[in-house]
Amino acid sequence: MSAPVRIALASAASLVTLSLALPARAQATTVRSGVDAETIEIDGTVTLTLQAQSSTGNAPEDPSPGPHAGFTVLDFTQAPTQMLTIINGRRSDQHGLVATWVLRPSKLGTFTLGPPTVTIGGVKHGGRPARVTVVPHGKAPRAPARGLPQLPPPFGRAPLGGGSPFDPFKALFDDDDVPAYRQPDVETDPSLALDAPRGHGAFLHATLDRKRVVVGEQVTHTVYLYTDPQAPAGSPHDVHEATAKDFVKRSLEADDTHLTGVGNALVGGRVWTVQRVRRNALFPLKAGRLSVEPMSLAVGGRRMPSSKRESEMLEVDVTEPPVTGRPPGYVIGDVGSFALDATVDPREIEEGGAIGVTLEVRGLGNPPHKLDVPVMPGVEWLEPQIREKLGAAQGDRFGGTRTFAYVVRMQRPGTIDLGAVTFPHFDPQTRMYAMARASIGKIVVRPSGRDAGAEPEPATEVLAGLPEPRRILEGARERSFVADRGVFWAGLFGAPLAAFGVIGASGALRRAAAKRKDKATSPETDAKARMREAQKACDEGDGAAALGAVTRALEASVLARTGVNLRGGSAEAMGAELRDAGVDDATVTELLEVRRACEDARYAPDGADVKAARALFERFRAALAKIPARRGQDADA
Repeated sequence: MSAPVRIALASAASLVTLSLALPARAQATTVRSGVDAETIEIDGTVTLTLQAQSSTGNAPEDPSPGPHAGFTVLDFTQAPTQMLTIINGRRSDQHGLVATWVLRPSKLGTFTLGPPTVTIGGVKHGGRPARVTVVPHGKAPRAPARGLPQLPPPFGRAPLGGGSPFDPFKALFDDDDVPAYRQPDVETDPSLALDAPRGHGAFLHATLDRKRVVVGEQVTHTVYLYTDPQAPAGSPHDVHEATAKDFVKRSLEADDTHLTGVGNALVGGRVWTVQRVRRNALFPLKAGRLSVEPMSLAVGGRRMPSSKRESEMLEVDVTEPPVTGRPPGYVIGDVGSFALDATVDPREIEEGGAIGVTLEVRGLGNPPHKLDVPVMPGVEWLEPQIREKLGAAQGDRFGGTRTFAYVVRMQRPGTIDLGAVTFPHFDPQTRMYAMARASIGKIVVRPSGRDAGAEPEPATEVLAGLPEPRRILEGARERSFVADRGVFWAGLFGAPLAAFGVIGASGALRRAAAKRKDKATSPETDAKARMREAQKACDEGDGAAALGAVTRALEASVLARTGVNLRGGSAEAMGAELRDAGVDDATVTELLEVRRACEDARYAPDGADVKAARALFERFRAALAKIPARRGQDADA
């Protein structure tokens, strides 16, 4: 028979009991205390409990955990109880109190907690101190928690959490063999089970679906709220999100403002209710041991004080994808399973017009924010408009589509083959590199519709409305002769001499200026200057500046050696021109790879590295040395 039924029956009898039903209490005051574990891990908690009863008529009050150096109090609850008995017409009042503190350790070692105290009738009473040993994570023995010492009846007839320990009517009914806590007959999820609770009444628990990934590979971070149905802690509020500064974080929940029930779980042998608070996809931005900070919130309500709950701090080991098999153009961080589609409209236009090219990346993972489009003379790609539809796909996987809409201007006539767009990426399922490819194809560009033999349009009048020019001057002046003046004769003979001098001097100055200009703007001079700039940038330690300087030095030096301009053309076109200039295939491949590696490193997600710039500079100089210098050139040009 349950406790409420007993209380109802006893109340109907005017709270009168028989003297034979309850034994006399010999003790006037009893105080007991204990902890739920003697050895805990550094990231765990320990629960200190104080039980006090008094038959003196004075209620226990002002509970205190006592000394607790090395620990922080996370939560505190207290439950006062009063019991009235009448035996042979004689009234007896008994008061009780159960106080619970949840503490978290701050360092390793062995510590003494308490003794906890309580005040009864102005006199302070204490329990027994408890010794707790704090060990590193994963080193605590997996043994059942030590229970509290039982108080004498009726206070000791039910352990904590199994109904009220102050039921005065237990001795009136014959059910001493009924356990204090009945396990609810509900289905539980083994994957959510925990050895022990992380807090009293409610706590947060965070998980990662994997602990070892490559840069750009998804890690699913989930935070659960566990609630004890026997001791509800109140509603959650004051939420502080988990931070992950070395990751790109994307939500996998349709609505982050509501909790999602996921079932029940066994925690320390008891059933707890579990709700999902957050579920996020994390994409690491660099290699190393990266941390995901805890999430926190407060639980409580109007009738109970608020207290903070915090999840665990987790770590992920991140490495770069393998170098073996890495395709040209791969960017560190492009990880997932992707496909690429292209649509073109129209395919036939007039010279100077534009076409629309739409590229759609779809699949699982964090799609790229930029695609490499084919660059060739007479074709201008404007900045794309980007649209995306991303979120949870296939369970906990993040994915969807990202669309790039380009306007492409065609500025020369003819049939122009735009080729294909490729997107190399690392597939985490196969652990191999893959290539998404979409063909753009050929565009027919018609010559401009204007007839070359047509008469030119008449010129428009400039500054219309001016008066006609004056052809005759009215009123002739008195005639005079210049030869009558002495200045005339000086100018007659001096002017030619001065003119010859000025002409000779100005010619000399023009020739000197032309020589300086030719020397300053020659490809060889520019190549030398660019090489000096690259060497200086590599020595100063700015990665982005060094990579840019190495790229400019490479382009200027190749132009000086071969006459081939590497700017603004596709890799295939540049390679063909270098081979036509007499450069062997191995050197061509090395030069193009160094140039592409410089561009990739400049825009890498984890920033430019000056060491990589120095290495690429040495590779470029070694490849340049294999190209013979033109006649009259220095070897460094």
